[in-house]
Amino acid sequence: MSPVHVLFFVLSISIQDPSARPECKEWHECRQLALEAASRQDYETFHDLAWRAVQAGPKNDPALMYLLARAQSLSGRPADALVMLQRLAQMGTKTDAATNDDFRRVRALPGWAEFDASAAPSSETQPSAASTVQPRPAGQPESSLRDAAASATTPPAASARPLDAAPKPVEPRTSAAAATPIESIRFTASSSTPAGIAYDAVSRRFIVGDRAGSKLTVVDEFSQHVANLASAQTAGFGTLAAFEIDPRQGNLWVVSGDAPNSPSATASNGAPPLHTTLHKLQLVSGRVLQSFILPEQFGAARFTDVAVTPDSTVLVLDAAGQRIFRLRAKTSDLEVAATLSSPPSTIAPAPDGRVYVATAEGVVVVDFSSRTATPVKAPSDVDLAGLFRLRWYKGALVGIQQSNGSYRAVRIALDSSGRRAVRQQVLDASLATADPTAATIAGGVLYYLASSAGAEMVIRKIALP
Repeated sequence: MSPVHVLFFVLSISIQDPSARPECKEWHECRQLALEAASRQDYETFHDLAWRAVQAGPKNDPALMYLLARAQSLSGRPADALVMLQRLAQMGTKTDAATNDDFRRVRALPGWAEFDASAAPSSETQPSAASTVQPRPAGQPESSLRDAAASATTPPAASARPLDAAPKPVEPRTSAAAATPIESIRFTASSSTPAGIAYDAVSRRFIVGDRAGSKLTVVDEFSQHVANLASAQTAGFGTLAAFEIDPRQGNLWVVSGDAPNSPSATASNGAPPLHTTLHKLQLVSGRVLQSFILPEQFGAARFTDVAVTPDSTVLVLDAAGQRIFRLRAKTSDLEVAATLSSPPSTIAPAPDGRVYVATAEGVVVVDFSSRTATPVKAPSDVDLAGLFRLRWYKGALVGIQQSNGSYRAVRIALDSSGRRAVRQQVLDASLATADPTAATIAGGVLYYLASSAGAEMVIRKIALP
């Protein structure tokens, strides 16, 4: 091999191997490394570092969001860049995307003309220079540009009913219809087998799973535009089971079973898939980062839910083996964190280290240090059975529950010990859904997927008290 070919090979490895890319911990450092990657036209690294800067930096920072939009466009993700530009426009921030050559791929999209027209300022409301995010002039620190833009940013217009206007918890232990669901968006989906939902607060997009189709789609909150994010062909999914966002790291964690037509998709006794995989995807692009296949030494397993703790530890629920598997941050091996006494349906970690798991009989709280599971106590008028999706929020458990043959959204308040339920609040007494696991919490709001006529789906939301 000639010296030239050797050099080309080494450079190729360094570009393709994610571990060879620079790491950063603080957002200023991530931003600087991102700019350096852009200057050498390493646009994939530019994108990864810009995304890290947005995650670690001030919330809704216009300059960082604009930096990410540039990176998305240059790295071949123009649709994501358009979403980010729409978000900036909603914030009242004007950009130079209409003339900047970095956004030529975005301007080629079918939705650009509509966005460009809607983003154009009227003669009555011309934006000031401080509210315009543009490339940094030579010699000017980017922090000064960011501070000027942030100071001029105006918040989005308030909705007719603010999300924080939910009623306070009532005194009785059980309350019916204590909150009114608000319809968020309607969209048309090609799938009749939805599997899960997640909400990305940065890009203002919903992620909806298609169980039988083995794919994830994204739905824009503002335009209701539906696009593919990842599928069996691009990410190696089998039958989708569940997924969860890690907002701290910007990852999307997905669990799936064998593909429907694979030889091992059904056990000899006709049971559901017994071979499952944990997939790690980049949230903004759907790009596969890693896949974790459970080693054979653990025997058959069927992952049914996945959750992420505040320190980015991933917890996977195994219904077949009645186990909780754990993947610690920056590790590559799944380990058994606890064993349960009955088949579980959903898992909800709390910030203090406690982990709640729902079974057919009720809810247990798991202590990983002792690997013990203790039933959560409840008075006779609080029902803890039949929970299909459960998440923790501010000292309470919020989830979708089957009751009297139908589904409902509930909030179960806990006492200070976290081991006793004290009150149950019904958030939506009659929830028509094709998938009771399609519920998530983001920003103090419960989002869930409700079915409608034909292929139309409805995402509803309830502000949590």
